[in-house]
Amino acid sequence: MNRTRIKLTMAAAFAAMVLVACNPSLIFDGADKGPPPPTRKVHRDLEREIQALKRELAASQQALEQARNVAQASGDAAPAPAELATTWTEAAEVLPTDYAGQTDWVLAFETGAVAPSPGFDPETPAQAVFDFNVQFANAADPTFHVTYSHAPHTQWLSCKNCHPAVFSLERGAEPPAITMASIKAGEYCGVCHGTVAFAADEACARCHDGLPSQAGWRASEEPRAPIEDARTWTEAEQLLPVTQGMPDWAKALADGVIVPRAGIDPGTPRQPVLPINVELVPEASPAFKAVFSHASHTAVLSCASCHPGIFEMRAGADPISMPKIYAGEYCGRCHGKVAFAVATGCPRCHSLLAAGQ
Repeated sequence: MNRTRIKLTMAAAFAAMVLVACNPSLIFDGADKGPPPPTRKVHRDLEREIQALKRELAASQQALEQARNVAQASGDAAPAPAELATTWTEAAEVLPTDYAGQTDWVLAFETGAVAPSPGFDPETPAQAVFDFNVQFANAADPTFHVTYSHAPHTQWLSCKNCHPAVFSLERGAEPPAITMASIKAGEYCGVCHGTVAFAADEACARCHDGLPSQAGWRASEEPRAPIEDARTWTEAEQLLPVTQGMPDWAKALADGVIVPRAGIDPGTPRQPVLPINVELVPEASPAFKAVFSHASHTAVLSCASCHPGIFEMRAGADPISMPKIYAGEYCGRCHGKVAFAVATGCPRCHSLLAAGQ
């Protein structure tokens, strides 16, 4: 009887050990089991994918080497200077630059510094250059009209680089609202410009027809003020009066340091100064009433500088607030960048704060 009981006990213990080994959660309740180990099929799939990628890389390298050999054998192809570079620093030394110091890819192509190939396969036919310009008109100010030329882009890019992923070609589709803000955010032209081509804020005249194309541009008139002799912003800053660390344009105008012109063309008629003040009174804090002087702004700027691109010309249409100004909207488009900073110029807008000083 005792032997039978011992055998039953041993059998029960063995069964418990088997259950625990197969399912530890019977004892360690709530323990994290973790993901199951990969199966042999998963291992095989991963291995096949890795091998396929290796073969693809090897084929690309072989095609590139073959293209170089064919070019050298044809006798027309010593590699372009930029192709001999092994780093961007080396390439930059042989690539031409524009007036703003940015790489000029069009000039690089024309001078032979780069020689784009249609593809890895030497038999790939070259795409014909598409000589077609697209005009973008700025209704507010013709100075900022833009001409987009397909020709210099299709010299080394295929149509698929831009269409339809970046710019839709759907017939009847509403044209995209291309703005400088969207370009700087990496959309439209900003997909390339600012990353591999000149940045949108560093070579304005290369797109905007009405702007002078050279940093050394001079008007046909003699300089009318000291600042017109400056050739760089650093030189101009040394001549401008400063208030709270920023250029004081009102004082510069009063002192004759600047004498604004109506436009790039000396024959452009001068816009009259608009002596209108606009008062903005916050309902919750009347003491923070702001007074905007058109006179001080139209003495140096045209109406098109602000309307309707920054401010709509309809009462109550612009929900101006200090957070938005600090974020670079409305008055913040200029103030804090080329005019006095918002944080240090409170009394210059809020008249009651100025009176209390």
